[in-house]
Amino acid sequence: MHPRRRGGNLGVLLLGMQMMNMGLENIPAVTLALVLGQTAIYLDMLPQYFGSAASVCMSSYLVWHRQDWKRLFFSQFFHADDMHLYFNMGSLLLKGRSLERRFGSPYYFFMVAVFTGLTGVAYVAINVILEERLHDHFYATQCAVGFSGVLFALKVVTTHYTPVGLHYLLGFIPVPSRMIYWAELLLIQMITPNASFTGHLAGILVGLLYIKGPLKPLMDGLIRPASASQFTGGGRSSGYRQRGWYSSTGTSANSGHYPDSSWRGYNQYTGGMSEEQQYRRAMEESRQQSARPPMPQPSAPPGTGLYPDLDDLRQRKANRFQ
Repeated sequence: MHPRRRGGNLGVLLLGMQMMNMGLENIPAVTLALVLGQTAIYLDMLPQYFGSAASVCMSSYLVWHRQDWKRLFFSQFFHADDMHLYFNMGSLLLKGRSLERRFGSPYYFFMVAVFTGLTGVAYVAINVILEERLHDHFYATQCAVGFSGVLFALKVVTTHYTPVGLHYLLGFIPVPSRMIYWAELLLIQMITPNASFTGHLAGILVGLLYIKGPLKPLMDGLIRPASASQFTGGGRSSGYRQRGWYSSTGTSANSGHYPDSSWRGYNQYTGGMSEEQQYRRAMEESRQQSARPPMPQPSAPPGTGLYPDLDDLRQRKANRFQ
């Protein structure tokens, strides 16, 4: 049994209840497939591809220096525990229902695929740059799993197509609608410092590349989106309210930096919900997670593990500055 199962399957049950309350007939096909697929991955139905967090998590060291490219995609569909899955998939249900109805299923599928790849690339690139500029190998070994980088990209797009106005973060902090994802990025780090800041930032940058950069024209040239007149989301049906609150919360276990030769944990990407009850549950889960004793960590002999040649990488970089 993988460590991510230590919290049980309450999150899977809550996710199923949310889908039943929403009505399966009201969930567009691609969104439903994404939710069911990631739930199947969490339930170990695809062990040949998604074995454990250690085998799929994404860090700039493993992807860029070790050229383990599959982690760019696999890591983003893997969730650390049941509540991690619940919050991310609950967010996907809301954003997916809105965007898939606006753009049509083929284009939305294409959008998610492109966003997944680019978010992974952006995450690795940001950490490579930070490592080079700050000479800190923490950024090289920050390994992350989860879908919320993509969720942040989708949130930027969703917010772009909602009416301009004030959103109320936490119910009382007024934030302009076009700045809400930046506010959430900061809020998450204050509430759960172990969340992957660079992962969320990567998603926002990909979303901005779509709404303000060349990405949308390039994608539209390959697959045309459905007519805007077909859009039936927005307003209440998309989970957005003019005088509502929006949050992205989550938890992480033993996240952040790994020693040279052992697996010590992972960062969780965390996604946003739009219901106050779900936000409060996330806060409670975060507090409970902090109070839990650390997970038993598998040991590794020197020279093995996720980062067997990190010392050599450090030495090469040190020689460049001598």
